[in-house]
Amino acid sequence: MVIAIDGPACAGKSTLAVMVADELEFHSLNTGMIFRAIAYYLDKHNVSELDSEKIHNLLTSCKIDVEFVGKDQIVYVDGENTLPFVALPHISSKASTFSQVPEIREIVKNIQHKFAEKYDLVIEGRDIGTEVFPNAEFKFFITASIDARANRRYATLVANGEKITLDEVKESLLARDYNDTHRQISPLKQADDAILIDTSNDTTEQSLQKIIKFIKEK
Repeated sequence: MVIAIDGPACAGKSTLAVMVADELEFHSLNTGMIFRAIAYYLDKHNVSELDSEKIHNLLTSCKIDVEFVGKDQIVYVDGENTLPFVALPHISSKASTFSQVPEIREIVKNIQHKFAEKYDLVIEGRDIGTEVFPNAEFKFFITASIDARANRRYATLVANGEKITLDEVKESLLARDYNDTHRQISPLKQADDAILIDTSNDTTEQSLQKIIKFIKEK
């Protein structure tokens, strides 16, 4: 079984995907983290999203592994643990741009489908219910107001020692939203049959129970 969870950055979909997976004893896969790991690797090599030849050469010569250590998903690229870097704002922005490259999308899609062949899966991203798993048994679209999302990201970054303002975080998220919803390939949008969950004023536990209720009542 596949449960697809889509939505914009910092709406809570990654946390909820893990909690839903724990509740149902499924595996969870964070798609955004895979894109950000690839973006980090390409950024480290000073690659532009327009340089398709260099992207191809680098990605066909490197090895991408996704592993779980406890509840933490870790993406290794050529053996490097990318976890310390994937939440950085500029990497998140780069990931939005690189995610428009067809070859990168195909690599990530193959990883997703391999996991789905092995496990009952909760998988989150931005086009899971529309493009990657259009026939998923359950689809949810997780959203929240821009202010709620900016405050969440800001708190996380400050706790990790980042020196950044709330306005800078908000601007970064708005830019990410625009890129995600206006990209030509698989833009972020709610699938017609996805259930909308707004987390702006709910705790994660309240949002979780809404999702579990929908699943158990169907």
